[in-house]
This record gives sequence, C-alpha cells and structure tokens, in this order.
Amino acid sequence: MSRYISPILYILLLLLGCLIFVSIAGVRVGFFEPVTGFALLTKSVIASIVLSIAAFLFVFRCPCEKGSNSKFIFCCAAFLPLIYGLFWLGFYFSKSGHPHLSDITTDVETPPSYIHVPLIRRSMENDTLYDAESVRVQLEHYPNVKPAFSLLSGEEVFNEVLLLVGEKGWEVVAIYPEAGVIEATARTPVFGFRDDVVFRVRQENELSRVDMRSSSRTGSADWGMNADRIKDFMLNLETQLHDRVENTPQ
Repeated sequence: MSRYISPILYILLLLLGCLIFVSIAGVRVGFFEPVTGFALLTKSVIASIVLSIAAFLFVFRCPCEKGSNSKFIFCCAAFLPLIYGLFWLGFYFSKSGHPHLSDITTDVETPPSYIHVPLIRRSMENDTLYDAESVRVQLEHYPNVKPAFSLLSGEEVFNEVLLLVGEKGWEVVAIYPEAGVIEATARTPVFGFRDDVVFRVRQENELSRVDMRSSSRTGSADWGMNADRIKDFMLNLETQLHDRVENTPQ
C-alpha cells in the first residue's frame, strides 16, 4: 500500500497547484468575481497545510519508500505547500491589526461625495454613504491620511489629478470639471477587488486643495488598502504638483 502514497501525494500536489492557479487567474480573466477567487484561495491555504502535515506523517509511516523519485515527491508535498500556507498566514496576521474600515477619506468632516458610482454599484455591495461613526477610528489608525495643497490654479490641479489617475491605470468613471470632481475605480493587485475613489478639487484661501476618498465595494475591512492608496496617491500628486510649480515661468 505504501508504494501508492507518493503517486497520491503527487496528484494532490498537482490539484493544489491547479486550485491556486484557478483562484487567481479565474478572477483576472473574468471567469468569476474576486470574492469567489478569494474564497478559493482561502481553501487552498487550508488544503496546503493539510497536505503538508499528511506528507510529513507519511514520511515516518512509509519508510519503504526509498526511491529518489519518491523522496523528491515527499519533500515537495511536505515543504512547498507548507511554504505557501505560511506565506499567506503570515500575510493575514500582518494585516489583522488594521481596523474594520472600508471607507477612508482625507476630509472626515465633509468627505467628497460619490455622484455616479452609486449608479454602478450592485445592491449586495457596500453603499456609498460615509459612516460618521468611523471618524474616530480612522483618525486613530490613519492620522497621516491628509489632503494635498498647491499654489497652482484649481483647473491645473484638476488636470494633474486626472493625469495621475490615468498613470495609475484606474478606470475613470465620471468627470465633473465644474464641480472639480473626478470618480474612478481602482483594482487590488492580486484578486482585482474593485475599490472606488473620488477626488474633489476646490479653493481654500490662496491654495488649491485636493481631497480624496477611497471605498471598497465589498467587505467591512480593507486591511489598510484604501488608506495606503490615498497616501501613495497624495505623495505622488504632491511631487507632481511641486515639479509643475518649479517648472512654471515666473
């Protein structure tokens, strides 16, 4: 019976690889929604741990498996799933400290409002109303989420924001130049979860102010993704605006 163990482990290892591939590739090519892909990946992590434990147990229970091919299969079935499972478990625990927020903004008093995005969100997805009860939590965990300011005119800043949105590869949903509002949709790197963003450009004293809001369509927690997206965008925007001012003839 023990001689069949290594072929079984080999087949299970191949099936695990297929499950991992399908969970990610299926989302990227549009076969199913990101939520389904994430659920499949979760199952693949559990399966990888189970397979790794089983392989380690069989190493001690099947000492007659002496061939080099069998040993190679045992090692692959024991260590590859273990590394894969530990990677995702480590990623999960590294993100588990983030608060249960899925809607972050640079202006918690008067956050930018979505205009067109509510029309394209499905009924089972999160609504676009900003939850005022999350203000304290955001200020506590993400104090560095701030607006951007510039000496450039509102129209110039608006165009720079729109340009940077295009460079990020985000899908522009709606543009309202008169209101200084831009709506777009970003996607997360692995599973392509859709997060909506809205920008508001307006004058504040002698400066142009840019506020941004980033909201997940699904889930009550974003693992800090929306806050990181805003901080990264604002840093890039401030650099871009600063360079624009420096290159403007006096």
